[in-house]
Amino acid sequence: MDLEELSEVMKTYQSEYNMISKTPMHLVLFKFAVEHISRISRVLKQDNSHALLIGIGGSGRQSLTKMAAFMAGYDLIQIEISRTYGIHEWREDLKKVLKHAGNDGKQTVFLFADNQIKDESFVEDINMILNTGDVPNIYPPEEKGEILERMQAVLKASGKVTDTSPLTLYNVFIERVRTKLHVVLAMSPVGDAFRNRLRMFTSLINCCTIDWFTEWPEDALEKVAHNFLAVLDMHDLLDRCVFMCKHFHESVRLLSI
Repeated sequence: MDLEELSEVMKTYQSEYNMISKTPMHLVLFKFAVEHISRISRVLKQDNSHALLIGIGGSGRQSLTKMAAFMAGYDLIQIEISRTYGIHEWREDLKKVLKHAGNDGKQTVFLFADNQIKDESFVEDINMILNTGDVPNIYPPEEKGEILERMQAVLKASGKVTDTSPLTLYNVFIERVRTKLHVVLAMSPVGDAFRNRLRMFTSLINCCTIDWFTEWPEDALEKVAHNFLAVLDMHDLLDRCVFMCKHFHESVRLLSI
């Protein structure tokens, strides 16, 4: 209920994140950012919940997702796209993500951005995971056997051994994936590609909570400018320079529409 208190809590989490991360984030937690972290956090805290973050590049979708995942104590996984990255590498990465949630039973956030889509089949696989928690025929027989063995051990440990048929064991794995895995998609609404993907793969809408990242409000621009200029010895000019930065940003944005 208290925005100031919430901001201070998030600043504490950010300090903790920067202490243990190899890539620290120096975020200015203005009201806009705090609200989006709160929304993403609420989504991640629910079972079988996924998020579609819509906004232009640089609006903070990925950074704020990393913050929300850290605050929840979840493992965040992103793929690394290279020049030679293809369908085989994509499927291997997907298997790691699914096993992390299903086999290891760890709360997992899979953060995927539209600039990582090298092939439209990537989106088709994401669509299947959102809908069913599985990708058909992704595991070769030996890997599937390992998963079934792991699920048998999980059932024994929980004392719920009723049926150990392969179908039942695999369904246990899928259910664990649906409970533990949270897909967060960062997409831009600019151009036709986004609209076409939503038409072709309806789970992107039906199975995700949508969060729109609109343009930053003026108070956010002021706070960011003030944060970066405060380290300079500007005396009485600080407020005027902050106003200039805000004015330049807004005027360029309006001219580019």
